[in-house]
Amino acid sequence: MPTLKNNSPVSFVLPAEPLRRYLSSYYFIDIGEAQATQDDLLYPEWASARFTLRGSASGNIVGADMNTIPAASLTGPTGKAAMVRFQNIRLVGIGFLPLGWYRLIGCPANRWANKVGSVHEHPEFALLAKLHSKIQSVTDTEQMAALFDHLLLPSVIDPDPLEAEIERIHHHIANPDIGSVSELAAVTGISQQRVERLARRIFGFPPKLLLRRQRFLRTLAKVMEHPDLKWSAALDDQYFDQAHFNREFQQFMGMTPRQYLAMPRSTSIVSTQTRARDLGHLLQALQGPGPNFRQ
Repeated sequence: MPTLKNNSPVSFVLPAEPLRRYLSSYYFIDIGEAQATQDDLLYPEWASARFTLRGSASGNIVGADMNTIPAASLTGPTGKAAMVRFQNIRLVGIGFLPLGWYRLIGCPANRWANKVGSVHEHPEFALLAKLHSKIQSVTDTEQMAALFDHLLLPSVIDPDPLEAEIERIHHHIANPDIGSVSELAAVTGISQQRVERLARRIFGFPPKLLLRRQRFLRTLAKVMEHPDLKWSAALDDQYFDQAHFNREFQQFMGMTPRQYLAMPRSTSIVSTQTRARDLGHLLQALQGPGPNFRQ
């Protein structure tokens, strides 16, 4: 079973350099037997595959009934927070950037937006099913990350002409100065109609929603990074006022800001802090295209 560094319940490992255009990270969570059942949050993010090595978990969009999460699952891009419940859990995950969805998953992303599926029940997840079958006897995080690299690299060796457009859209969706779809189309040099089509197919949502999600997460990340900061002082420049942000908070998180701050979030707090330290991003969805992106 994986051994986590520094006795932390959460660990992140970067994929091999050629895969960093496609994957945000490999991550490992180990909540030991002594821990009571926990409820925690998953924030809106790009897609992730999760392989449970010990224990079990249930979850769903905040406010919906909990469902059992398959031991080997793929969660598509999300525009809403999810509640998860687990005990004695050990799992490994793979975070997919939009370009990684296109090259390694391939089916339309909007088909899996805000949904979870078993990798063994859907043909489009065959590569992930193969990964799951290969990790059963692996004993630590470095070995598992190396195995993932080995199995995933062959799928991205050959260049694809669509990659440049996808990364350009991704880069400017993450740009805090871009506030509208028309601006996004203009700055990318891609027609608005094509931006709309590619956003749904590759990113999972219409571009307007993607821009709103990024604006919301930028504000949330400021408060996560500076817990003493008031929401009003953290508001992204594109919000009209506090009421505008509160409505967005309810849509993306399924609760009010006050309810969120009152929740116990022990695992997600450790996870975001560790991600920020090791990867430079508190939240996966705030990560732009890979490190070698060139406009």
